[in-house]
Amino acid sequence: MLLLLACGSPAPEQVEAPAPAPSPAPVVEAEPPPPAGSIGGAPILPDPVVLGAISAEAVAAGVDAQMEAINRCYEEARTKNAALAGKVLVRFSIAQDGSVSRTAIRSTSLWDTPTEDCVSARVAEARFPALEGGRVAIVTYPFVFPAG
Repeated sequence: MLLLLACGSPAPEQVEAPAPAPSPAPVVEAEPPPPAGSIGGAPILPDPVVLGAISAEAVAAGVDAQMEAINRCYEEARTKNAALAGKVLVRFSIAQDGSVSRTAIRSTSLWDTPTEDCVSARVAEARFPALEGGRVAIVTYPFVFPAG
């Protein structure tokens, strides 16, 4: 009697290669927060939008003239709530003579009605050059009030 045994080499063991070490996360230096009331503010709106016969530079100059008063709105509110921070998007109309004829809060993440009303009132006091053509210009302007 002949007995045949199948001889074979055992299957090689599967050896898993070690996983590559995760690369360290890149170091990103944080930018300092913008000053209170400064322009900026994605996701609300990164820059002012101006529709009408007035330049963006003239709008910026008119708002900049009110920035100290706008900052006071925020700083006074922070005396009551030190954690107050957010973004406010103000839409306003500039009449043909350069005065502000209407303001409205278009969007907010500040959620502080007295401060938003104060900002809107200070924007309403801004003065701009007379419009170069047309009877009205509409501006949507972002303000950022940082925590801090």
